Amino acid sequence: MFKQIGATIRCRKYEARLEDYLQGANDSELSEHVRECAHCSTALETSRLGGKLLRDAWEPASERQANSAFVAGVMAKIRQEKTRSESPAAFWNPLEFLASRVSLSAAALLCAMALYMVEFVPRHVTPPVSVPRTELKAADFPQPPGDPDNNEEVLQSLVETDYGNN
Repeated sequence: MFKQIGATIRCRKYEARLEDYLQGANDSELSEHVRECAHCSTALETSRLGGKLLRDAWEPASERQANSAFVAGVMAKIRQEKTRSESPAAFWNPLEFLASRVSLSAAALLCAMALYMVEFVPRHVTPPVSVPRTELKAADFPQPPGDPDNNEEVLQSLVETDYGNN
């Protein structure tokens, strides 16, 4: 156990120099340590493999490795785009674009006007229309006075009307 702890402390001394050694620096002391220490030897090989994988990932693919189906697809798309741009119908493309923008603007303006009409224009309240009545009820006509109960009431009503000369 003490031997392993001593090796780990000794390896820390070489850890900082491993990167320079990977890049080609000549360090005989580190070379001798890597030959003797399995841990440092494994770390060095892992670092070399990681560096190689990173370099391979960043290098562009050569022309030979390009996928022929991909190239054929791209070329077909280029030809199709060229044919479409040279066709007589290509004249209408800017007008179609303009028409779509104008219709979108008109729709937005229509929505804004509708919102204004709903929210900000004062309400015009129409008075209720009275419907002429076609039926007459008994309460609509004046009622004649009731019959007098006795002779005194008859005489009294004659005096009030100036003996019927009214």
